[in-house]
Amino acid sequence: MAPLIPAAKATLSYPLYACDFDPLDSTRLLVGGGGGAGRSGVGNKITILDTSKASEIEEAAEIDLSRDEDNVTSLAVGQQNGNTTLVFAGVNSSPVDVAAGKNLHFRVFGIEDTTPKAKRKGKGKAKAETEAQKAAVSTIAEISRVSLFQGKDKDAYQRLLRLSRPFPNQSQLGAVATGLEREWEIVLFNASTKSPPTKIGSILPHKEAVDVDFLHSGEGEFLFAYCDVHDIYVKRITKSDNAEPSLVYITPGSRSTEKVTVPAFRAMRWLTKDLLLMLTNIHGNAGVVLQILRIPPSGAGQSRIAQSIRLPSQLSKSTGLAVANLTPPVGPSAPQDYTQFVIAVAGQDFSISLFKVDLQVEGSVSLPSAIKPFRTLSAVHPFTITSLNFSNFTPPTHPITASTPPQYLKLASVSVNNTVVVHTLPLFPVPLSMKLGQSRTPRYVVALPSTAAAWGMAIIVSTLAILLGAVFIQGLLEVRGGVPVWINARNHVPLRLQELVGRPYEFPSGYNSIPTSASSGYNHHLGIPTDSTESGPALRLPEFFEKMKSGAPDDVYVITHYDSPDGQDNGVKAHLHDEEMHGPHGGKTWDDLQHEQREGWKKKLKEAGYWAEDMGETLLKGVVFGELAGAVGQAVGG
Repeated sequence: MAPLIPAAKATLSYPLYACDFDPLDSTRLLVGGGGGAGRSGVGNKITILDTSKASEIEEAAEIDLSRDEDNVTSLAVGQQNGNTTLVFAGVNSSPVDVAAGKNLHFRVFGIEDTTPKAKRKGKGKAKAETEAQKAAVSTIAEISRVSLFQGKDKDAYQRLLRLSRPFPNQSQLGAVATGLEREWEIVLFNASTKSPPTKIGSILPHKEAVDVDFLHSGEGEFLFAYCDVHDIYVKRITKSDNAEPSLVYITPGSRSTEKVTVPAFRAMRWLTKDLLLMLTNIHGNAGVVLQILRIPPSGAGQSRIAQSIRLPSQLSKSTGLAVANLTPPVGPSAPQDYTQFVIAVAGQDFSISLFKVDLQVEGSVSLPSAIKPFRTLSAVHPFTITSLNFSNFTPPTHPITASTPPQYLKLASVSVNNTVVVHTLPLFPVPLSMKLGQSRTPRYVVALPSTAAAWGMAIIVSTLAILLGAVFIQGLLEVRGGVPVWINARNHVPLRLQELVGRPYEFPSGYNSIPTSASSGYNHHLGIPTDSTESGPALRLPEFFEKMKSGAPDDVYVITHYDSPDGQDNGVKAHLHDEEMHGPHGGKTWDDLQHEQREGWKKKLKEAGYWAEDMGETLLKGVVFGELAGAVGQAVGG
């Protein structure tokens, strides 16, 4: 049985620190990293991977970077400019250049796709035979490099890189932020051209930025948010407004002069223009919390928590966050309709926890549902997960029919252990309800049972299976008569089935299963000799009664109870008596016996296990019974 979430894994030749999907091609994944500057022997590279197959990752193209420079620390794939897909990366210059105050950390690369022309054969009116076209060949090359930061700290590097969602014929913005810098800095730039990006502003935060994110709020308008470990800021970016960022959330207790344990933000993502998703690590590796904050409409004042969930206790710390909107707005000015957000959280234990949030839209108000966990992917990588990202999903624009191909959402994650893993999440369409104000655009959701629901269903099914098995076994044993009656199976099971099952454990009423005396060599229950090879004039019951029915009319059958002189051999025996050989039998028929004698013989036959009340006395008529048990037995024996 195929897994619900198929996964493909590949191991490259260098440590990986960043990954991102092409927003216009959800099967193309870019990863970057390396061994840094030095003689480690591990190169610095950016690799293009083909993830179109759910079970396999193929390398499409690769670019080797200078081994004298640092490794790739951040990576983002932008929109197309002409036929070139723009790729932005953070790569520090060589230690010599950095020490000289020249760190061209911001790199721009371009991906070109070329498709080989088909070769035609044949002349004149003959049909041209066309070879199957090969897959497009991708090449990646560096376009430009520039320094965006003002600081000259030799330990600083480009830790954060984030782009806004691309829309056709719309500008795209980006932001980079420093790491290990004495004077922290965030730079905003235009990411729409091949030429070195143009700075459109910079922010000097009070603390190092932990994460940044963009959201389109209209034509040429953006919302930019960033956070440090305790505070969240929001800045509106328009052509005419360049206001300072507004502080919209302060972590309670973070301003206290006393030593208190305060949680720290780890990552953030916009959901809608008034909802922010925050990933928080509790102090002292005590756990992880996901929160949805509602931003004030004015952009000023304190945000409030709309939804919150604490992750399972085994996850002590998170290392990354990724979010996918399954029904994104069709344009920068289009409102957000009903949708589902898929959330991935990378843990310190190398796992990835998946969550979903359903968004309802009532007028201008967005109502997020509770954050629901639906799957935990354990031990995804053998070492720390350094980056994870969802592919860009756009629902089909045409009506969904049976011919509509299956839709998927891909989740990529990378590790410093050189591994890249891509999970493929199946998506399913949901019916639209115009009464609830949903649009006519097809809407998809993740339709996978949660881990808790899967375990609960497994427990229920297992319990039912055990109960049904117990009822079946109890019924079978009741039909056979081997256990006390609890479910009264004989009244519910057809007689034909009861005959097939049989009742080998039930014996006629009055039957003594442990006879007080029986001759050796007999089966005490059925009157069958234990040694089938035993021969002699004596016949064993009930074989004796069967012979009586099929014998000659003149045959005389004798049943005797005998006792040997040494007491070693005693019991009941049946004989076909031959008067010419043994003389008169000296016994009496059943009809000639007195009542006391009959009762005595019944008792002896019962004790021997040869007769029961249910058999009746008719079976005993026509049989001769020895009058003097010991004497007759001795005479018959010899």
